[in-house]
Amino acid sequence: MSDYSLDSIDVKLGQMLTNSSHMFDLSMNCLLGDTNLETVKENLYSTDKTINELHRDVRRELIVHSAVNSRNLDVPLLLAYMTMSKDIERIGDYCKNIFEIAETGNSFAKEADELDYFLALRDKISGFIVSLQTCLSLDEKDKVEQLISSGAELGKEIDEKITSLLEKNLEVKYPVATTLFYRYLKRIILHIVNAATAIIMPTDQIDYIDER
Repeated sequence: MSDYSLDSIDVKLGQMLTNSSHMFDLSMNCLLGDTNLETVKENLYSTDKTINELHRDVRRELIVHSAVNSRNLDVPLLLAYMTMSKDIERIGDYCKNIFEIAETGNSFAKEADELDYFLALRDKISGFIVSLQTCLSLDEKDKVEQLISSGAELGKEIDEKITSLLEKNLEVKYPVATTLFYRYLKRIILHIVNAATAIIMPTDQIDYIDER
C-alpha cells in the first residue's frame, strides 16, 4: 500500500491483523466450543495489549513521517493509514467483548439449531481478516472490492438476525447474549470493511461504503 518510506507501517498493520485473527479465533472458540476460559484469558488480553502497542507505534511513526516530509506530504495516504490502524485496533476490542459473553456463563456449544450457522460465521469472518491482510500486502483492487462487497453483504445478513431477535421472531436459548454476539460480529465486519475502504477509496469516502 505504501511507498518505501512507509514500509514499516505496512509491517505493523500486518502484525496487528495477525494478532486480531488470533484473538478472534480464541474468543469464538470460547463461546462456541469447550475451551477452558482461564487457560486462554491471559493470552487473549496480552494479545490485545500487543495490538494496542502496535497501534500506538503506527501513530507515532506517522507523526514523525509527517514532520520529516512536510514539504512532500501525502496527506490522504497518512489519513488512510490512521483509519486502518484504528479500525484494526477495534477488532481486538470486540473480540474481548465476545470472550466476555462466554465469561458470564453463556455457551453456544450445545445450541444444535444455531451452532452450525455460528461456526460458518466464524469461518467467514476469520477469512475476511486474512483477506484484509492479503489485500494490504498485494494492493489488488479487485480483491479489495470483493472483500468490501462480501463484508457488507454479511453485515446485512446479521442485521436481519438482530432485527428478528429484537422483534421476538427468532427463539434462542440466550436471547440477550445472542443479540450482543451478533452485534459484536457486525462491528468486527464493519471495521474490516472500513479498513478495506482505506486501501482503495478516496479519503472523503473512507468509512462510507454503506452509503454507496
